[in-house]
Amino acid sequence: MADHAPPVAMEAVLKQSTDLPEDMPKIRGYDFNQGVDHRALLQSYLTTGFQASSMGMAVEEINKMIEKRLEPVEPVEGSDWTESIRQGCTIFLGYTSNLISSGVRESIRYLAQHKMVDVIVTTAGGIEEDLIKCLAHTYLGDFAMAGKELRQRGINRIGNLLVPNANYCKFEDWLMPILDQMVLEQETEGTRWTPSKMIHRLGKEINNPDSVYYWAYKNNIPVFSPALTDGSLGDMIYFHSFKKPGLVLDIVEDIRRVNSQAVFAKRTGMIILGGGLVKHHIANANLMRNGAEYSVFVNTGQEFDGSDSGARPDEAVSWGKIRMDAKPVKVYADASIVFPLLVAETFARHADKLTAGKKTD
Repeated sequence: MADHAPPVAMEAVLKQSTDLPEDMPKIRGYDFNQGVDHRALLQSYLTTGFQASSMGMAVEEINKMIEKRLEPVEPVEGSDWTESIRQGCTIFLGYTSNLISSGVRESIRYLAQHKMVDVIVTTAGGIEEDLIKCLAHTYLGDFAMAGKELRQRGINRIGNLLVPNANYCKFEDWLMPILDQMVLEQETEGTRWTPSKMIHRLGKEINNPDSVYYWAYKNNIPVFSPALTDGSLGDMIYFHSFKKPGLVLDIVEDIRRVNSQAVFAKRTGMIILGGGLVKHHIANANLMRNGAEYSVFVNTGQEFDGSDSGARPDEAVSWGKIRMDAKPVKVYADASIVFPLLVAETFARHADKLTAGKKTD
């Protein structure tokens, strides 16, 4: 029959192909005939294709950060040097507030507890939700629950998570005396509060090992949140300003501090979950050093509206936020699925080396 097929169809369907390089990875997924080996399953993602392969490349990129991070370096004379950048690669971790609201919080807390990252950037919600969870629970609901009904019941919905309004009342009761003391120290001791100093203080005051910021306080990991008032913390600061006005938060000192973390680092790596402020703040700090050597983005955003949130890493290369010779990775996926698996294949796998000589209790 093929002898009688139209030549144009034959030429179109059976077009001669060129040989691909022999060393090019071949697509092959996990074979469950080998039994259930979760590590082998995750390693097979690299050759599975689609976003699974991006996930595999993200594992490789983070492991490069860790490998370089373990290299000791000498301080730069005359620099704004801090203990948090005394290694071969300074790792910046950024995440949006919804991830702290979710169970991804525990993966992030693990990294802070064991001082596996050096700089954290998040939003106001990424701070307060962690502290609130130390006071009361967040619950699993459903995406389809009606907003009107929930409002009448005093329940707030974050995707399919439910946060009772009572949680924020408990947060107010806990926070107000701390704000009183901060104003007092500002007036009597000349303390210049910044968002990062306030977060450090709140981590100390919460005194709870479930908290990300308790461990950031214990391990002296700077946490930056330039929009700290854009959430419940802002609400509480607003209410407190009528009771005891005068609290000042200086964002200028913090921008110098976060930029210096990048400028004086030997190498930098960026791990950014989500977009918006956290993505730009970290990337812009790395612009100050002509870009990060290593980068992993995890988000579901697309680039076609021109937003920084959805932009591919190559756009950051054009700005000088990622180095031209870097091999950044973007995983188009929900970080609640991806990030715990990334931690399992990177930081947790190298825990012995990363935590050597560090106090984590």
